[in-house]
Amino acid sequence: MANFKPFVGKDYFQSKYGVRVLVLGESHYGDDGDESEDYTQMVVANHAYTPGLPFFSRVTKLLRLSKDTPSNEERYDAWQQIAFYNFVQEFVGEKWRMSPTAKMWEDAAPMFLEVARELKPDIILVLGHNLWDKVPALPDAHPVEWCSVKHPAGGMSYDDSFRAFEQSLTNAKSLV
Repeated sequence: MANFKPFVGKDYFQSKYGVRVLVLGESHYGDDGDESEDYTQMVVANHAYTPGLPFFSRVTKLLRLSKDTPSNEERYDAWQQIAFYNFVQEFVGEKWRMSPTAKMWEDAAPMFLEVARELKPDIILVLGHNLWDKVPALPDAHPVEWCSVKHPAGGMSYDDSFRAFEQSLTNAKSLV
């Protein structure tokens, strides 16, 4: 299994979308001493439900397909509908804006494939075009709809991202 287990919302397997959505981020940042298999769950619990944190606020708005500022209940509900996993399975550095090494990208692929086999997403929503270029295809998997948007911290447009996600939801529903 992955070094950082994915966050899986309580409604992931029967989400309000009618399909299973795996949101794929690039990497975590932190001190090596903080690494633990439940790190992703802790990050979601400590940041996704907190207003004002740009990355998580943008992803929440994307998941809700709404530019409106969500209530705490709406924010929580949005994250319960999805699974979230960071592709790179080790800390890239202590601060954001550091890039994974070629070895980190290479080492991450088999763990991602294992998580995808386990979670069986209908849509994989890839956050960032750099990550999009690194994600391997899923071998012999059930049909998966792929959706790529600009990174939430790197110029993501709500209108473009909403359109892409809505189209992927439509496409995925036709596959299940």
